Amino acid sequence: MNEDTIQRTQSVINRSAVKKYALKVSAEKRAGKFTRVSDDFLVQVEADLEAAIRQLSSTVDTSEMAKPAEDVDWFITGQAVKNAEGRLNELARIIVHRKVMKHPTLGCTLK
Repeated sequence: MNEDTIQRTQSVINRSAVKKYALKVSAEKRAGKFTRVSDDFLVQVEADLEAAIRQLSSTVDTSEMAKPAEDVDWFITGQAVKNAEGRLNELARIIVHRKVMKHPTLGCTLK
């Protein structure tokens, strides 16, 4: 592997969809000021989303909780997963929108 090759882990965002939405926000809310999305912008969006996901359980002290039985796989249903998926997608949309709106109007690339 070449030293210049970037090795990525499994992403929690759809990079193409994030770029497309960021440019749409730019066109609709910032008069099309930004026409490109940098890799750094995508990394920041992903980091913000991962931080929000970690925060979901960080407020609960689980040290006193009993361990689940060995034969218990999941406590939530498929419907709960679908509900969470929709809310996570909305959270990602909010993160992207806020980042575009806060970005200084220097150049044409969201960084």
